[in-house]
Amino acid sequence: MLQGEHYFLHFLLSLFNLAQPSKVSQLIHVFHGRRTPSMLFKVEQEKLYPAFGLFKSMTREALEQSAEQLVKKEWIKGSEQNGYVLTDAGVEELKQYFSRHTYPAAINSLTYATIRRPFFSQFQLAAQIFSEAIYKNSRYSPAIKNPVYQESVKKWLYSQQQSIEELSGKWAVELLQVIEQLPDTTATVLVSKLTGHQLVGFTNRQIADQLLMEPIEFQIVLEQAIEQLIDQIKSSEAALLTQFLSHVQKTVYYGLSKSTFMTAVLLKKGLSIEAVAQKRQLKLNTIREHVLEISLVHTVFDFMPYIPKDIHRALHNSFDQYPAYSFKEAKQDHEDLLFLWYRLVEIERIRNENNKAGRPFISEVWVPNI
Repeated sequence: MLQGEHYFLHFLLSLFNLAQPSKVSQLIHVFHGRRTPSMLFKVEQEKLYPAFGLFKSMTREALEQSAEQLVKKEWIKGSEQNGYVLTDAGVEELKQYFSRHTYPAAINSLTYATIRRPFFSQFQLAAQIFSEAIYKNSRYSPAIKNPVYQESVKKWLYSQQQSIEELSGKWAVELLQVIEQLPDTTATVLVSKLTGHQLVGFTNRQIADQLLMEPIEFQIVLEQAIEQLIDQIKSSEAALLTQFLSHVQKTVYYGLSKSTFMTAVLLKKGLSIEAVAQKRQLKLNTIREHVLEISLVHTVFDFMPYIPKDIHRALHNSFDQYPAYSFKEAKQDHEDLLFLWYRLVEIERIRNENNKAGRPFISEVWVPNI
């Protein structure tokens, strides 16, 4: 049984919907952060962004037990074989529960799913280094013990042209400016986690108790707070913090798998899918899957050059007439149709619908710092 089971049950409930059945066998892959194109598309289609990669050690058995509880409460109905959907009672329960508890609605894309945790760990470490530098103290124990993160922050510091004293002052000013623009609870959560000179950051449990939250609720609130911090840095004029964020993004391949990032670099240089496949000595379908991953993770990636214009128009026309238009039907209409083209049009239509419904996506311009 998970700690914070009450919150987790409702968070799990929020991942189901009235129309599209979901199975435990699918949701466990979402929680584990499985990066297949089909799983990433499910996350995009059903707005499962906050859950992606959230509980990497969760077992399928534990998730099945939680789903069974939701069935017993009659908040979802169905079976593992055919999938579960929300009931009207489940919809009402969600409305009631999340009117009193935080739901991580600010996590509305996959862009930072694999960036949040490495970024915040290195952010905490950098903040501690600068805080101690202000007081000229070099004898302290780093709050973040991960040697990979320590080496990454050291590498970034060595790359700077200014002294540690100059950087410390600049960091403090920019951090204050960014934090002041965040919602109060978000700012409290983030600042409470920071360690500095003669100041030790609080544990998740300590902050959860202070905010009267269950541990799992706080874990999810912290994920959202980090997402909001990244967004705020991106939209600010905080040059040093922006540079630091870019450094971390590069170390984790801008949220992509390493192989997909290598493909993205070549695509950005203007190579075609066929040329990338030849240069990397990979199958065409592998590169096409990379294009799908880039499109699903980076909402501003321009995938239009990878769909023939006549196919693009024809698919949209067919979807307008038949919203449930399947790939099998599309293949009958267009013998040479690639699944890549069909899926990219599906992604485009989902996002167009999101925009009409007022669900904004991150306005980051995706330009890898190669």
